[in-house]
Amino acid sequence: MREWSLLHKKLRGGLFLSSMACVTDGAFCAQRGAGCAMVQLGAYLAEPPAYGLGVHKIPVLPADRDACVSFLKNECSKVREALGDEITICLNLATIRLEWGLEATEFFYQAGGDIVEWNFHGAYEPYFKQGKLKAMVYPENRGELFKWLKALGEIDEPIIVKFRAGAIPDYSPIMDFIKDLNFFGVHFNIRGENLKPNYKFIEEMRRKYPKIFLLASGYLWTPEAVKRAFNVGADMAGIAEPTIKNPKFIENLKKNLEKL
Repeated sequence: MREWSLLHKKLRGGLFLSSMACVTDGAFCAQRGAGCAMVQLGAYLAEPPAYGLGVHKIPVLPADRDACVSFLKNECSKVREALGDEITICLNLATIRLEWGLEATEFFYQAGGDIVEWNFHGAYEPYFKQGKLKAMVYPENRGELFKWLKALGEIDEPIIVKFRAGAIPDYSPIMDFIKDLNFFGVHFNIRGENLKPNYKFIEEMRRKYPKIFLLASGYLWTPEAVKRAFNVGADMAGIAEPTIKNPKFIENLKKNLEKL
């Protein structure tokens, strides 16, 4: 299995544009990605039978291999033309079937993408009602989650898994399973109450799992917030919502962060 130390070194301490469903396509990432070490495309759904039927609010990846690779290659090209070849491009992916997600993951790497992030975070109702996304961390669905994680850990390409802090009281059983797998990293949305990040969560994750590459997002909107996240153990800090109204938000945030 490959190891990811060089890519970890490249991205550690960097900012990333965190995925937003129906927002962060290639054009958006190209326009808002200045100052980023990584941008995330998506979320996209891997559900081939639903492609082109308009049954989902979130975009569905093309069902045909060639069409899907072509689409993803075009999205990556938009980003690299604007931000250069050094930018790391990540695909945020959600699915209701493991095999569909594995296929889409392969297509993204064939299209020249760098990292795939599997989304175990959201609450998109059609998927959530089937026990997927955030529901997969619940005890009653955890057997399937572990099956998926094991399959993802066997992929010889960088994989991030994304969760939501607070979705369950204790992530230890899941993180204990993950720590022995070959993932590139684990991404937690640490959005807390009153527009404040849950720094204690990241601090606890870092204490318990010192070797895991940790990405954090959720209300990390000021230089002080990002610096604190890094100080308590985050390896990367993600920003999403503020970039909708301000295309230079991350670029300016990075410049102000460097002044601290």
